[in-house]
Amino acid sequence: MKKWVKITLIVAAAIAVLIIAAAIAVSPVAKNYIEKHDRELLGRTIRMERLRINIFTGRLRLQDLRIGGADDSTTFFRLDSFDMRMRLWPLLSNRVHVKKITFTGPDVKVYQRGNSFSFDDILAHFAGDTTAVAAEPEKPSKPWEIGIYDISIRNGRVFYKDLALDATWGMNDINLHIPGVYFAGEKTDVGAVLNFAEGGSLSTDVGYNIETSEFDIGIRLQDFALAGTLPYFRQAMNVSAVDGRLWADVRLRGSTEHLLSLRTDGTASLAGFALRDDRQRPVVGVDTLGMRLAEGDLGKMRFRFDRIYLSGLSALFEMTPDGNSFTALMKSAAAPESVPADTAAATPADTDTAAMPAPSLQIADLEIANGRVTMRDMTLHRPFEYTVSEIRMHSRDFDPSKRNKLTVDARMQKTGSAKLRWEGALDNMDNQNITLWLTNLDLRDFGPYCEFFTAYPLTKGNLTFRSQNVIRDRYLDGTNHLDMFEPKVDKKRKDIKPEMSIPLKLGLYVLKDKKGHVKMDLPVKGSLDSPEFSYRKIVLKAIGNVLLKVVTAPFSFLSGSRDNLEYIDIDPLQYVFTSEQYASLDKIAQALQDKPEMHIALTQRVNMSRALPRQAENALRMAYAAHLRAADSTAQQRLSMLEYEKIQQADIRTPQIMAFADSLLAARGISPQGLSAYAKATKLFGDEAARQLARMMAARNKALADYMQSTHGAAAPVFRVQTLDSVALQSYTGRDRYTIALEVDGETVEVEAEDDGNAAGSAEATAGTGTNAGEVSATDAAPVGGTHETAVSGTPANDTSESPAAGQANSADTAQ
Repeated sequence: MKKWVKITLIVAAAIAVLIIAAAIAVSPVAKNYIEKHDRELLGRTIRMERLRINIFTGRLRLQDLRIGGADDSTTFFRLDSFDMRMRLWPLLSNRVHVKKITFTGPDVKVYQRGNSFSFDDILAHFAGDTTAVAAEPEKPSKPWEIGIYDISIRNGRVFYKDLALDATWGMNDINLHIPGVYFAGEKTDVGAVLNFAEGGSLSTDVGYNIETSEFDIGIRLQDFALAGTLPYFRQAMNVSAVDGRLWADVRLRGSTEHLLSLRTDGTASLAGFALRDDRQRPVVGVDTLGMRLAEGDLGKMRFRFDRIYLSGLSALFEMTPDGNSFTALMKSAAAPESVPADTAAATPADTDTAAMPAPSLQIADLEIANGRVTMRDMTLHRPFEYTVSEIRMHSRDFDPSKRNKLTVDARMQKTGSAKLRWEGALDNMDNQNITLWLTNLDLRDFGPYCEFFTAYPLTKGNLTFRSQNVIRDRYLDGTNHLDMFEPKVDKKRKDIKPEMSIPLKLGLYVLKDKKGHVKMDLPVKGSLDSPEFSYRKIVLKAIGNVLLKVVTAPFSFLSGSRDNLEYIDIDPLQYVFTSEQYASLDKIAQALQDKPEMHIALTQRVNMSRALPRQAENALRMAYAAHLRAADSTAQQRLSMLEYEKIQQADIRTPQIMAFADSLLAARGISPQGLSAYAKATKLFGDEAARQLARMMAARNKALADYMQSTHGAAAPVFRVQTLDSVALQSYTGRDRYTIALEVDGETVEVEAEDDGNAAGSAEATAGTGTNAGEVSATDAAPVGGTHETAVSGTPANDTSESPAAGQANSADTAQ
């Protein structure tokens, strides 16, 4: 063999041995170098069980790779095995061609505290010095083409924990397959399947075109448990638990160069959702929520749904002195940080930003079924709880920018029902039309509110309510028709100071018709911009005004006419009732017949400071007439009507009568000097006049009671006649009249005349009779009329010497 051939073979063999040796040694050398210089390479410890590199086939295999944590006490990343197969010859032509990459059992643990992550030191290690030294521009090299094919991740695991929020996320059994990633103008397709530790899975397929920057992403979320999102809810809300599972099948299309032009469509559903407050109460819940998005265009802000369906919506709204259950859920927003003056000054005032289009929302079919809302009010004297269930809502072609029609039906507590019809646009609240029907509501359910506003507990009754409220240019014009059947309230609670002073029991009874209905028409008008506007206050005030009007003008309601009976005027010196007074008594009797459970009491009130001088003057006239008749032997024993009327017309200031009065005063040892005619009459006959007035008041009461009993069958306790006691009578300074008090079940209200400011009663309800009076029945007083002896006192009819006033009364009786 020739020498050069031998040399060639020896060199070739040596090279082969070196290559083989290098091929054999490259793996342990690379492994040893990586583990020895791990801090320089990565800043963390790197350990692996085996590393295999085949420089002939371009295959790299790795087993049991571990990367330590920042403090080396934990493992940041672990990989069971890694296998990569790469073609080497294309490297010579600036092409990277990886045929296959497989990651088996990757396990990564990530921790976050605020804005810091457990891998921040790795990123900082590779950041290095970003300052570049100016150099001569190099000739551009041929661009590299990179293609990575058949990328697989098998049985991967990701553990994430937010240490500040104590929030933990885990994804197990991550299986990801990417057919290819290209960096030479071809399309990239990526597919991934993630299984969450708490249950559920996420599968994706991603298509991306590098040349056009367009992407097409499909996301399928299956049975995702919301319990793991609790820490994120807690960032803004005071909640103790979040329940529910989520499904979604969505496609996202757009371009990475114009992310605001994102387009989307797909379906989503939610089941068993519940948001619980810090007392473990479900404040908001949904059994089933389904939606189908036909078009979602973020660039045009247009969202069009084919259907949104909600079943089993539930909510708890509780009002407390500190707020309500919804506001209690929300955490207080942190105060915004102040912007430094120099920073604000440096900000351009005329920043050129493209105006976003107005949002557009369309829902072809919107439906809510089987909803339930519970309201509790803990701010009242007695807790109020009310449940609206079986809520059904439906709307077709719903569009906030257009006029919509929406219907709602529901069950109110146990026996009632509700219907709501709404027409209007959500983006124009200045013009709305709302119609509401409430049928067969149990009034007892609203007892706590009734007690709070009026102090009366509700014990019985049903309510039907019809209301239509039209808003035009922010001005409300509404009508409300209220119909209560057999409403009843208990005695007024003395331990409650009500918001409104209304005699509710009596008002309801007077308003109640023969069939047991109480009907009210309550118009509501007002500007929504008025700071005093409150729909609830307006309606309650209207009801209160009606009830107050009832008790101040009850007979106009009872008779159905505009004529009201507030009192019966009397003359303290009258002996018989006039036709007008009898007509008033007849009206009272009719009211008692129409309202058999109602009692009426008349109280006689006489202004003694005015009546007594008048009666004393009459007594002086009668005494003077008796003096003249005693001197005339031909005078008749009893006065005729004509003679009595002439005596009443006499002026006591005449010299003859004054001389007679002076003689009587002198006989009593009283000097008449300086006394007027009226003062002389009062000095002489004041005491007798008071007794006469008292007897006449008693006679009037007796006559009134007799008439009501004999003519209308009205007797105590249904009908009573009362007189003020002596103390109240002497202090009374109002008009002479019978005032009228209505009583129902122990509650008495005295009808108050608008022109009477003195002790004529008020519209305020009281528990007792409301007077300091002595009652007179039809059997304990003498009748008016007949002889003096029976009408006034036991004084003989012919005995006028001792009491001129008695003679006056006797003559008056004769004149009758």
